[in-house]
Amino acid sequence: MFKHKLYVRIFILIFLLFIGYHELIWNMFTSKIFGRKDDLYVGDLGRTSYQIDSLFPRKLLYTLEKKHLSKQNFHDQSIDMITMGDSFSNADTGGLNPYYQDYLATDYNLSILNLRREPMNEYNSFNLTLYLLNSGWIQEHHPKYVLIQSVERFIYSRYAREFDFSFHKDPKYLIEPLKTKNSYLPQLLPINTANYKFFTSKIYYLFKNEYKSVIKFHLTNEMFSTQGFQDTLIITKGDLDGIHNEKEKAILINNNLNKLAKLLNKFDIKLIFMPSIDKYNLYEPYITNNSFQKSFFFENMRPLQKNYYFVDTKAILQKELLNKKDIFYPDDTHWSYKASAIISENMKKVFLNAKQI
Repeated sequence: MFKHKLYVRIFILIFLLFIGYHELIWNMFTSKIFGRKDDLYVGDLGRTSYQIDSLFPRKLLYTLEKKHLSKQNFHDQSIDMITMGDSFSNADTGGLNPYYQDYLATDYNLSILNLRREPMNEYNSFNLTLYLLNSGWIQEHHPKYVLIQSVERFIYSRYAREFDFSFHKDPKYLIEPLKTKNSYLPQLLPINTANYKFFTSKIYYLFKNEYKSVIKFHLTNEMFSTQGFQDTLIITKGDLDGIHNEKEKAILINNNLNKLAKLLNKFDIKLIFMPSIDKYNLYEPYITNNSFQKSFFFENMRPLQKNYYFVDTKAILQKELLNKKDIFYPDDTHWSYKASAIISENMKKVFLNAKQI
């Protein structure tokens, strides 16, 4: 009988400790990520690293005069530019004016159509451009510009390969929009695995600078505005895995883009290539005690002869790093609206003097 009561008491104690742990960690920490009821978006790195100090909660808000078109609101009207890309083009970052296209549309009075398509395998933006060109769809709508965007870490896998420049598919299939993604996280109950992962992440970051493929660095300067995280940088390990400094691959990418630009030029359409610099590459000069290799993608691309316009996001944004905080969101792999505004401002010569291309 005594043992029975002892086991009951032990069970109750363990149960109370279990509930108490979850209530404590949830109310103090993880609810800030997974229990939000204010429609504020939390970045992908903040969610996976559990670095609470990095969080930059932001509400989806549009304030610019002009907005881009999508397949949903496009009805064969006149368009000046077609954009294609990955999450940078499709506003997966949330927050204020998340589409860089809206800055271009407003600054230069452009009608811009963003074709939202997963940029992977044969359906990356390069092939999508070829398909739409070979099917006659692009010629039918006759934009002045086609802008291809890709995050730096995937550029080699997407564009450093051989393409079939004659291949095409049904354009109606290729430009179907993606299903709308829910930018906000589902509500979790106070008792959940995130409470354990938060504690685990704390232990990991005490002994190493990586947890769940999110790497943490210390910076020489304060470049973010979140309290307690001003001089700290978190990146995805993919930024490092995506580094390939072989000049031959840069030459292959450039040759492919030159060929595509030549095809578009036949119809008086200018090609713009906008590689979105990786967060690591942008902030790397200010990382203390960095043992990882540098990326020279932009340096390898700059001197190559181009028939297209190359948006050097590294050169553009690094000039502003010491002047503006949060050019990238501290809790995200994506740049912020500040970067979109800076890049748009630096693209004047494309739209005001197209002959320079």
